[in-house]
Amino acid sequence: MKNPQMMPIQPYLILRTDDYRTLRERKDGISHFYEFTMEKRPENGMQAVPDGSVDLLFGIGTQDVRTYIGGTVLAAKGWEFEDGRRYFGVRFQPGSCLLPKELSIEDLVNRDLEIDGNLFGKNLTEQLAEAETIAGKAEIFLGEYRQMSGNRAPEGAEAIERYVREQIYLSQGNISMTQLAEETGYSECYIRRIFKQIHGISPKNFERFVRFQNMLRTMNAAKGTIRLDELAQKCGYYDESHMMKDFKNFAGMTPQNYDRMIAGTRLQEMF
Repeated sequence: MKNPQMMPIQPYLILRTDDYRTLRERKDGISHFYEFTMEKRPENGMQAVPDGSVDLLFGIGTQDVRTYIGGTVLAAKGWEFEDGRRYFGVRFQPGSCLLPKELSIEDLVNRDLEIDGNLFGKNLTEQLAEAETIAGKAEIFLGEYRQMSGNRAPEGAEAIERYVREQIYLSQGNISMTQLAEETGYSECYIRRIFKQIHGISPKNFERFVRFQNMLRTMNAAKGTIRLDELAQKCGYYDESHMMKDFKNFAGMTPQNYDRMIAGTRLQEMF
């Protein structure tokens, strides 16, 4: 498989917002753009789930634009939005977000920071507020983002991280550090250090998040027809108990409750 990637899923964002839409983008380290309206915060609240990604979110209101950036959460975690704003988001592929020099990936893991959106481009927030469509906003963002000169990992480190990440994808989150060390010729300690420098998390945690994201996609596609033991085997878990523990930690609910929640929803048609 050439340049394997993953489209990170945030299911609660899709299910609990108004007029959610996406625009896929496979260049510049971006997974996709998305847009939604938050007319009124949902009774069940909003949660983010682990996906290994960085999200950049512009909340466009009548008087201002508030900009937030956050890295992957480590478990299901509350995600706050303001009522009455139109949100435009950029979800980056794991390890692929070019950050302004004022930020580091370690600052973002399990956190949402409010920042000056113009760190990503001159007059960017004003331009986004004036654009009428998600495609128009995406074009504006890309035009500014491609001119950024932010934090970059050393070239050699990028190559190692990219190989490790691709092997994790190809194995669906089930490759050992010993095997990665043998294949790359670098020590396990060095691989962990390089990977954490770029992702802010360890390869082991990233593998767990990839397995979890694969499980979400599998469940969305199966539409309630897959047994839990089959799901555990398909997604590379040791056993059903191990899978259940991870899923409840990462999704904030059991697989059975998740299946019931997504039954007959648009989520099952989107991924």
